[in-house]
Amino acid sequence: MNDGMIAYLLKSEVAKLGEEQRQLYRFIVELEDALAEQAETVEEFRRLLVLHSPFEQAAYRFNRSFKEVAAMMQAIEAELGDKIEARQERAKWLDYTDHFASAAGQENKQVFLFISE
Repeated sequence: MNDGMIAYLLKSEVAKLGEEQRQLYRFIVELEDALAEQAETVEEFRRLLVLHSPFEQAAYRFNRSFKEVAAMMQAIEAELGDKIEARQERAKWLDYTDHFASAAGQENKQVFLFISE
């Protein structure tokens, strides 16, 4: 499955989380993404993570201990991973290129139908 579809499934599953879990997950991921954008190397990203610890910021923001936030994130990520894996197993890709692309005069395009239970 391509990265775009996995990103879609992740976004879909995050939206289904409980309010507190969803807010915590999004808060940390957005901070991590911002740090990744700033960093030019993997080592610089690691340094920024230590310096600006998204987990510590989340602990302060959500009035939890660092340990609680870390445990919650670990549980959330495990749950998301399991749900995405299950959806990937049920997903089907159907190639409709021959049916639509040539009829629309776009032979250089591919057309797929994604079905998920």
